[in-house]
Amino acid sequence: MHTDSSAATTARPPLHGYRSITLISVFLLTVIGFGAYACQSLEGGPVRSDVEYRARVAQTKKAGMEAVRSLTPAPEEAAEPPGRTLDDIAQKESSTSCVDDFGVDDTGVTRDQPIFSWELSFTGRSDYLAAVDHLRREWKRQGLTVQDVPAPGKGEPGAGLPGITTTDDQGIELALRPDWYSDDPVVRADGGCMRHSY
Repeated sequence: MHTDSSAATTARPPLHGYRSITLISVFLLTVIGFGAYACQSLEGGPVRSDVEYRARVAQTKKAGMEAVRSLTPAPEEAAEPPGRTLDDIAQKESSTSCVDDFGVDDTGVTRDQPIFSWELSFTGRSDYLAAVDHLRREWKRQGLTVQDVPAPGKGEPGAGLPGITTTDDQGIELALRPDWYSDDPVVRADGGCMRHSY
């Protein structure tokens, strides 16, 4: 009795088709998911409530004040001046990058970026460098990744004074470094750009 060997060799297991369909489906879902994420990133992230934004402002300011209080040796003027608190002397900054470049925000939606800074005054370079080293150790003790900021070059504001930066567990960027426009060291806290209702 003759058997058709060519039919036997070309026959595919019945699961082959299902595997292909599954792989194609996973690929398509991944592409769709990535596309949705990319669109949301382009738009600037999800729209938060005004209450959530105000909470982010408070978190950002608190994180910055904790960094200032952690400085050892303490700056001459940063530790709660007479009659004023760190909250009082926090300088609110603005960001030119936190804008709706593509016109995607609906009516009732705006963008803001909570950024606060504290200008500091140390008795000398050695005290500033000691404070940088101490804050680096404190942030590492908290499990944070610390990055060094190279000192500005000769002739630039803050020349010769290195800094450090980190991102805390709430996603707030913190830095101790010379100010970009003056020679004064500053602690800066940046809560990131947020879309929110108003």
